[in-house]
Amino acid sequence: MAPLTDGPTVAELLDIWQEALTTVADLAESLTPEEWTLQTPCPGWTVSDVVAHVIDIEQLFGGEDRPDHEPDWATLTHVSGDFSRMTEVGVDVRRGRTPEALVGELRDTIARRRAQLDALPEGAEVLGVSGRPTTLDRFLRTRTFDTWVHEQDIRWATNHDGGWNTAPAGISFSQMMRALPVVWSANVEAPVGAVLQLTVIGPDMHHVSLVTVGEDGRGVAAPEGTRPNLEADMTWAAYMRLSAGRVAVDDPWLSDKLEMMGDAELGKRLLPGLAITP
Repeated sequence: MAPLTDGPTVAELLDIWQEALTTVADLAESLTPEEWTLQTPCPGWTVSDVVAHVIDIEQLFGGEDRPDHEPDWATLTHVSGDFSRMTEVGVDVRRGRTPEALVGELRDTIARRRAQLDALPEGAEVLGVSGRPTTLDRFLRTRTFDTWVHEQDIRWATNHDGGWNTAPAGISFSQMMRALPVVWSANVEAPVGAVLQLTVIGPDMHHVSLVTVGEDGRGVAAPEGTRPNLEADMTWAAYMRLSAGRVAVDDPWLSDKLEMMGDAELGKRLLPGLAITP
């Protein structure tokens, strides 16, 4: 994969965002009824629940009315915190709906949202994930990343591997790369001057990044040739699942998908520190 790090235009980002959503709809439509009931890496959510969430979150950002629904919270033991409760409402209200109904609602939602975003004037700001106004460029990158991760949730649950070499995957990888200096300085709490060399491998990708911590404590890119304190090599799938918080750091699945050399304590802190999603 050639990650999209060279700055696609807003028009291109709109197409990529729509591609991410349409891929979820197409993938969901291809599944058997049994596959819709399988558990995903999202705690408490089946494939059907993930599709419901993708619908709900796009409607939320589109300013559509929130469902008038109160879940039976006592039965939803995976829910914790205000954000989790908010997202659960839109999922729970759709439980019991047929796959056909959910795919239809998702496709209708995509069409409404695309028309809404196309109508925005150049340079307009939108409500961001943080609840504050943000640029459309930043919003589309964030939403593409979130949607592509949910595509991977569905693929993981149903054993339909794929989607690693697409435009949404490229935007998602770029989002992870943008976060890496903060991961190293803030999440890992690497000391000033410490250098991480992260290598992400395949399919169709071999990407090496060097980051360090400046005197001000902020993470920054390190010059090529800088000697790393920690070298971390991992597969694209492992990097994605760790960055999205979809796999425990002691999961046996990771055992043959990453290798670390150098400072053992920094390495121990790196794996949980890679998680950048709520």
